[in-house]
Amino acid sequence: MHSGMFYLSQVRTLCYGSQLAGGVLCQKASGRSELGKSLLVFSAQLSQCRTVLRLFDDLSMYAYSRDYGLGAKDEDSALRCMSVLNNLADQLYYPCEHLAWAADAKVISTQSGKWWTLSTALWGISLLLGIMRLARL
Repeated sequence: MHSGMFYLSQVRTLCYGSQLAGGVLCQKASGRSELGKSLLVFSAQLSQCRTVLRLFDDLSMYAYSRDYGLGAKDEDSALRCMSVLNNLADQLYYPCEHLAWAADAKVISTQSGKWWTLSTALWGISLLLGIMRLARL
């Protein structure tokens, strides 16, 4: 695994772990846990960091999708179709998230909510297609 990808997966794990621990602590203390609140703030900051880092993923994602094309010839047609749709959802996810981020950062003048909703829907579609592909294997 590329070392950059290794560190990004550690950041993602730390982000989700902090969010889980912070949520549990706040829930048990009826929202009064200072440690829980701190962990939730830390998790939100890591999430923002990951969003900004994804601004640089467009070219590598495009290259991956271009190289994959319409799929490997050794996969069956259903797997190829799911893989192509998964790549398409991923390819559309990035610009939607970028627009949402840019709107929140006041780089562009538009409402970010619709872009966050669309990027979340595309992310969900990508996850579902990935699960369907794994179930088909």
